[in-house]
Amino acid sequence: MKELRQLRIKFVLSNMAIVTVLLCLGLFAVGIFNRAGLEREAERYLQESMEPGTAAELFFGGEGARIPHFTLVLNGDREIVGIEGQYRFQMDDALLRRLAAESLSAEGDSGRMEHYQLRYLRFPQEEGYRISYVDTSIGDSYAADMWRTLIMTGCFIWLGLFGVSLLLSRWAVNPVERSMQREKLFLADASHELKTPLTVIMANAELLGQNHEADPGDKHRWTSNILQEAEGMKGLLEEMLELSRSEARESLMEKKQLCLSDLVIESVLSFEAVFYQEGKELLSDVEEEIGCLGSEEELRRLTCILLDNAEKYTPEGGKARVSLQRAGSRIRLTVSNTGDPIPPEERKKLFQRFYRADPARSGRKGFGLGLSIARTIAEHHKGRLTVDSREGWNSFTLELRG
Repeated sequence: MKELRQLRIKFVLSNMAIVTVLLCLGLFAVGIFNRAGLEREAERYLQESMEPGTAAELFFGGEGARIPHFTLVLNGDREIVGIEGQYRFQMDDALLRRLAAESLSAEGDSGRMEHYQLRYLRFPQEEGYRISYVDTSIGDSYAADMWRTLIMTGCFIWLGLFGVSLLLSRWAVNPVERSMQREKLFLADASHELKTPLTVIMANAELLGQNHEADPGDKHRWTSNILQEAEGMKGLLEEMLELSRSEARESLMEKKQLCLSDLVIESVLSFEAVFYQEGKELLSDVEEEIGCLGSEEELRRLTCILLDNAEKYTPEGGKARVSLQRAGSRIRLTVSNTGDPIPPEERKKLFQRFYRADPARSGRKGFGLGLSIARTIAEHHKGRLTVDSREGWNSFTLELRG
């Protein structure tokens, strides 16, 4: 889908923008830190080579490669009177005088002579100067190699993170994709549920419009059909709105400490007459004084959905029972009813919107939204709603934290 592709592109671009900035800052910091270390090493070499008469060898990094260095000794007339150092260079007098002149004319007592790849340190004496020079070509070569390595490393890291970001974009967008698919499926199912009553209403309305002189009994039947289907559509729309509210209500839901035992008992009492009229038996086993943190309205709605579901699918002369017990740190509410067992492959689908487990369910009043609403309420309370079928009983169990 175009929207998901655009969302993935935005995800990858935002990730890589952050990665690029952080990577550049990190590698730049490493390069600057190492460059500063080279500068400090060069200063140390100059300080060591400044000692009169030194013959010590200077090593890059304290060991390994030798560092070429030499010292020019100048008299009061700024003439070169001596050259010291471990290394001797094949330099003519003109080049040495030029180096000395540029070093003496510089503003600072130390600095770099880029065109010679030298670093100098000027030290005045009673009569004249001592000017030490250290070859920076090794350090410059090391710095160039370092920057190339950092850039190549950064590119490889960037490409690797780009690939990871592409994979993560799929993972990040998956919830949105599932949500969009659920919404599309919801609209398709709702349209399907509304199509039949709308067809019946239109057909009966056409009959009324085309048969003005029809028998009053027929007109009454057609009108009754329209009203019946309109009532069904109204009920469907109300359940759809209730499901939508349930899914959007979590952030606005007011939770408080309540007595779940009293809530369940009240719900059972309100359904006893319904079960009695249908020739069914409703049993209850509710442990007293069980409290929990939650929304009284939502939990009452969930309990009524489970009781209504049990009443619908309990056969005439069958039984249903409600159990509320504390199990360690958990609270367990179970609503069970006798009846045909629910196959394992259908149990996973019971909480889907508009799903009814078998043809017999389709003929019953309801739209297959109740259990979906119940699971949404359970999730809002950090609980779990499950279904089980064994020994002739179908059971729906809600587990909450105590």
